[in-house]
Amino acid sequence: MNLWTKKHIVTLAVLAAVIFVVAAVNYRITQHIVNKTIAAQQEDLAVKAANTVEMWLEQQMKILTATADSITLSDLGQNDATLKPLKMAMKAGHFTDVYIGRDDGVLIDGADWLPPEGYDPRARPWYRRASETGMVSFTTPYIDLVTNKLVIALVKPLIVKEKTVAVMGADTVLDTLVQNVLNFKVSETGYGFIVERNGTILVHPNQRYVMREKLQHIEPDLGDKLDGFISGNLGTVTYLGNDRQNHVLSYSLIANSDWFMCVTAPRDEAYSLTRKTTMIFATEVALKVLSILAFIALVVIGGSGLLLFFFSKRYSTAIQQHQEELTGINKDLEWNIIKRKEVETYYQTLFNVANDAILISKDSRITECNHKALDTFGFPKDILLEKSLIDISPTYQPDGVLSDDKLQEIMQDSEKGEQQAFRWSFLRADGTEFPASISLKIFRLGDEDLTLSSIRDISKRVDAEGQLMQAQKMAAVGEMLAIIAHQWRQPLNTLSTYISSLQAAQYNDMLNKSFVDKLVSGASGQIHFMSKTIDDFRNFFKPSKSKGPVDVLEVIISAVKLMEAQMKHGGISLTVNNKTNTSSLLVFGYRGEFVHVLVNIIANAKDAILQHAENAPDEPVAKKIEITVSTEEQTVLITISDSGGGIPEHLLLQIFNPYFTTKGASSGTGMGLYMSKMIVEKEMNGELLAENTPLGARFTIKLKKMIPGSAA
Repeated sequence: MNLWTKKHIVTLAVLAAVIFVVAAVNYRITQHIVNKTIAAQQEDLAVKAANTVEMWLEQQMKILTATADSITLSDLGQNDATLKPLKMAMKAGHFTDVYIGRDDGVLIDGADWLPPEGYDPRARPWYRRASETGMVSFTTPYIDLVTNKLVIALVKPLIVKEKTVAVMGADTVLDTLVQNVLNFKVSETGYGFIVERNGTILVHPNQRYVMREKLQHIEPDLGDKLDGFISGNLGTVTYLGNDRQNHVLSYSLIANSDWFMCVTAPRDEAYSLTRKTTMIFATEVALKVLSILAFIALVVIGGSGLLLFFFSKRYSTAIQQHQEELTGINKDLEWNIIKRKEVETYYQTLFNVANDAILISKDSRITECNHKALDTFGFPKDILLEKSLIDISPTYQPDGVLSDDKLQEIMQDSEKGEQQAFRWSFLRADGTEFPASISLKIFRLGDEDLTLSSIRDISKRVDAEGQLMQAQKMAAVGEMLAIIAHQWRQPLNTLSTYISSLQAAQYNDMLNKSFVDKLVSGASGQIHFMSKTIDDFRNFFKPSKSKGPVDVLEVIISAVKLMEAQMKHGGISLTVNNKTNTSSLLVFGYRGEFVHVLVNIIANAKDAILQHAENAPDEPVAKKIEITVSTEEQTVLITISDSGGGIPEHLLLQIFNPYFTTKGASSGTGMGLYMSKMIVEKEMNGELLAENTPLGARFTIKLKKMIPGSAA
């Protein structure tokens, strides 16, 4: 074999070795990217889930802190000033109990629980926890023996002059936290759970493990791998599960606690999910193509050995450049994979953990939905995605308009680029109807126009508002009965006179047809008046069933009639000024509720005038209430002015708050003006304002004018 042939063979061998080395290096790089990407994706899921838990805990702590700040510590005791905020906090935070333990051993309980004899809150773990930390914190979870549910106690020390005088605590059931964690979808068989730093399981799909087992006991292969929980806040470990499969477990510390949010899944499923959501598959294909190219290169090199002999230096340089380009491509792919995975995971998590039902539709046909939408409507996902918005809506909306017509009008407005917010009635899978608040927006994705609908079920809020309104009406029953009695006194006296005249007429031989007809006609008129009074008050207490056209002038007359007797009894002049030069003025809303608004404002004005006269008996007070109706372009203005001395300026901004009253607990509930504002602004899309005048207060109601025969 001559010299150039030997050199040719040596060169081929060297080139073959280089190509195989490059392929091996690329394979190792790809494996590293795959493992790193899987770990990063799983850790990102753990972080997002931990953030959800942190937000929930932070919200509960804010409610506890706000309640503590609203209590005057110098007046701490079994009184309304202390108990009322505790009861309000129980409703606001859905706590099972909110309580205060004083440093003298006295317990103040918002749920009216009576402690057993010898009970000392200072010896309880929650009291010691707050004293030791000196800040808002929470206890270790435990299973409540009464409800058999997982609960924790949130605690806050109450400090005066750097001394802890009491500790406030709030027991909260972790149902919402447990549900969010158990609903967290990691992969087909993967799941999320929460453990303490020592491995004790707090939340797990298998309820038998909760507060009874440690993670290292149910997964023995993790026994020597849990040091990460102590030394770090975020990480990933792999272990051999009891099913003899390799698993990936990622964990993230939940802020301000010793809890860790963990997600685990078989490695094959984690790899499959990563392959679907990243560019790893493209990288593997690229490597296979490179291997084929390498084989072709070897054949070409073998066939052109003579040419390679003369230009070996040139080819060596080309191979080196090719290797550098491949390394650059791998780095670019790694960066793109990580970024795309972060974005996709982030938005997918937000989409599925949202508290509102979210529907994405195209041409009114639903194309995607989140978990909350399935819970809200009660349909399986494949069934819901076959429907349109009209399919899950009743034929008519509460205002009497066809759902199809109303939706088309809303979509036309939305196509102008404006976000639409409105109320809508939907149908669940079982056929029941429920009200919802919707935020609708059309957006463009690629070359398609899609509609995003964020839907919140407001059934409880609507029911509560209706019950609150009816309760407010019933609170006035006693006063209204007094009005009825006053208005009936004169007709009853007249009827008594008619009856007495019968005996006298018979005695004087005057009982003829003319006399009887006159007597019957007069008695019928009085009875009709009394019947009309009953109808007016019955309509006042009957809740309105649906929205419709409301004649403002007719409603004002009804309210004035209801209050007429009280005005006369108090010596108050009640006048109505119609500046519209019309006998009918329509708005859209609930007639009965609007009468209630006017009656409430007039009654407040009457009370203010009488109180003002009582406080200044020697000063001449003009007792008058004036109602003025006017229009301003497409707006109806109703002003109710009184001479009651006005509202203190520092209270003007508070009078519309719930439970706020200037009359005292024995005279007022603090809900009248709050309900009035809610009816005018939320139910009738208007505005209710209050201001002072030189003589007293003036309330202004602004409503959108309705053209007769038109829809709202």
